[in-house]
Amino acid sequence: MAEVTVLWAGKHLNAAEEATARHAAALMRRLGSDTADHLERFLPERASEWTPDELELGAHVGPWMTFGADAGPA
Repeated sequence: MAEVTVLWAGKHLNAAEEATARHAAALMRRLGSDTADHLERFLPERASEWTPDELELGAHVGPWMTFGADAGPA
């Protein structure tokens, strides 16, 4: 079964979500993708970078990001 993680401004990540986000960001960085910068923005150490408007909108309107792996039909 596929596992998908949804991130939004101000979301408090649990340990598994944080590890997955860090792993995905590291992979994107190794591939030279600017997606790494977007993923890293959701990490706890960058939480202070969100604007009040982004935090207020949070999961309702975004910014948000979804990542994961689709393993295909079970």
